Amino acid sequence: NQFVALDCVPLNSVAAAELNLLTSNGETLIAVLNTHPFHTLAIAKFHTLYPSNAERKWYGCPRHLIKCTTDAAGKPINWAGDLNDCSVRRKFEPALKMSIPDGAEFIDPKPPTRNHLACVLVLHVSSRTVHVDDCMNWIQDMGVIPRLAIGNKMLTFHPSLLYSGLHPTAQAPLQFKTWAQKVLVDEWEYDTLATAHNAILRGNAKQKVIELLAKKDEALRKLSIKNAVAEAEKAATAQWEGKVPKQELREISDSECQDCWSDVEIECG
Repeated sequence: NQFVALDCVPLNSVAAAELNLLTSNGETLIAVLNTHPFHTLAIAKFHTLYPSNAERKWYGCPRHLIKCTTDAAGKPINWAGDLNDCSVRRKFEPALKMSIPDGAEFIDPKPPTRNHLACVLVLHVSSRTVHVDDCMNWIQDMGVIPRLAIGNKMLTFHPSLLYSGLHPTAQAPLQFKTWAQKVLVDEWEYDTLATAHNAILRGNAKQKVIELLAKKDEALRKLSIKNAVAEAEKAATAQWEGKVPKQELREISDSECQDCWSDVEIECG
């Protein structure tokens, strides 16, 4: 069997022993995928334990490739590819399927302390499990104050969804909704959501996602209208002042990558 690590975390002695036993001391760990632009604190240490080399490829988000260049021992992190590239995301198919939310900023999310919506969601097909680092969170048994504020045993989108998470355009909320419906409802089959920070949703995960999308539909519609008004005002002001808005670089969505298949096939277990 071969294994892929989804994101880097600090390893205590028990977790390290378990991972080493599972991967024959890292020999069968063939890749490390860092799926969230801002979850970087454990990368340097994890690389010292399982460094990038010819047999173990490291992949990350655009921000990782810029910010994370050396590990805790001062050794270079040799990134094999950028997960913003759809051909890189498809290297591990059919065992793993990956997708980045449409309508959200993935390359350089701002503000960095709050905009943690966009990430690479990964479906492990055989176990029917989706790994999602921050775009969605399963809240369970967090303590008294979080339970009063958020609730318990609840699936939520990252709080930045309705604030800084999506592009400030009229199209972005609908793009996000359409992406979620297409990927998380129509295409992917799964029972489990492995989410960051708190807990794992085991069983009936897809139905929970369907219910969450329905719950947020009206808020996304209102955000679209709000953004449309702001866009119209900005465009009118620019025309009045004789200015042309500057176009910005954007991430490559899944829908634009229909023909960029990789010729590399890797079996994952």
